[in-house]
Amino acid sequence: MKRRLHVIAMVLFLLVAAFDLVLWGGVPSIPDAGEKIRRSANAEAPVAATYILLGSWVDNTVPSLGRWGTETMTEALGPLLPRIAEEPAVAMDLILNTSQGRLHGWVKTAYWAAPVLLVITALLWWRRPKKISLMRR
Repeated sequence: MKRRLHVIAMVLFLLVAAFDLVLWGGVPSIPDAGEKIRRSANAEAPVAATYILLGSWVDNTVPSLGRWGTETMTEALGPLLPRIAEEPAVAMDLILNTSQGRLHGWVKTAYWAAPVLLVITALLWWRRPKKISLMRR
């Protein structure tokens, strides 16, 4: 089991990263507030800006994923959207530092889980058991 921990961590990272890309890639399509969130992310949150940039490409490639990402983010950020539309400068602060329900909690958890899982994967890969051969073939 210990020999495969880095593989398990990598699979978890890829799943969470794909989830993040689909969700955040749908942000620019949110009516009234999407473009404001994107500008705020570019100014304040490089991780979110990366998710939006790469996720937009994924969502444009597979439009059904883009629709799902936009609908899910709209539902998760629902109560925050009017305030974001009024005050775009606080968009990332509101998204990442407030709690608006279970779905919003999952969005925030996945946002932070991807970089953490990437570091864990790298550490586990570096610390993986090496194959040792005592005799040459």
